[in-house]
Amino acid sequence: MAEEQSSFRRIAVGEDAPDAVTVGIEAHPDGRPFAAVWWPAVGDVDGDEAQYDDIPAAFAAAEAARKLLGFSEVVVVLQQGFLWNPAWGRIGPDRSREPIGDVSNTDLDSGEVYRLARGIEGERDA
Repeated sequence: MAEEQSSFRRIAVGEDAPDAVTVGIEAHPDGRPFAAVWWPAVGDVDGDEAQYDDIPAAFAAAEAARKLLGFSEVVVVLQQGFLWNPAWGRIGPDRSREPIGDVSNTDLDSGEVYRLARGIEGERDA
């Protein structure tokens, strides 16, 4: 059976991800990629950071830290101009700023989406 490819949300350089383990990918001066894995201090969890020359090992460490420490996701930061390697997984679209969430992969019709959004806005105004 084929292994399912991981999917990650990309965030901007300098953007905070308070409930995530972050994998930052950049290049050495000679062009070889390397990664830093870090997470913030939250509650009893101390923040930490480690560097990896092996990108898949960095993602494995990030996923292990996510599970162990209870973070909700692994996010990715790419150095300016650095290209993503599809062998590392998929980078999905950032849906976090959509006011009603991502409904693009549902079987809702446009009327149902409208009623859902109207109901959410009504609750916000209450």
